[in-house]
Amino acid sequence: MEYEIRPVKMGGRVQSIQNSIVKINLFGRLGIISVQKDLIAEKELHEGDKLDFYFSYLEIKDYPLDYDIQELKAQVEQFPCLMGGKCREVNDTAVLCEIDGSLGTIAVPRRWVFTDKVLEEGQNVEFYLSKMQKRKEAS
Repeated sequence: MEYEIRPVKMGGRVQSIQNSIVKINLFGRLGIISVQKDLIAEKELHEGDKLDFYFSYLEIKDYPLDYDIQELKAQVEQFPCLMGGKCREVNDTAVLCEIDGSLGTIAVPRRWVFTDKVLEEGQNVEFYLSKMQKRKEAS
C-alpha cells in the first residue's frame, strides 16, 4: 500500500529543556517531539516559547532510505527534509519513534502512522521534519 506523506507547517510549545534535549508539546494535543537543541535555529530558548516547523505523518517502510541528517542540521531557511527512524514503543493509543542519528523522539497517536501492517516495535518509519524556529509574535 503506497501513501504520499506531505509536510505541513506545525507548531508547538517548549515544555522543558534538559541538557541538550528540548521537549515540545505539539499544538492541539497531537503529540510530543523531543529534539536536540541544534535542531532549533535560535540559541536562546526558554520553557513556554512557541516554535514553528514542518512535520508530516509517519509512514512504515520495509526498506528505509539513506536519510541525510546533515541537511536538516545545516538548515538556515526552513524547509522539510525526508527523515527516518524506528518505532521504539507501540501501545493501544500511540507510538514512540526514535529519529535516526540520535536527533530525538516523536510520540504521536497511532492515527498518525500510515501502514497496512500491524504496528510493532522495531519497524522503520519515514517522515518530514525541518529545523524549528521561534514563532514571531505580533506586536
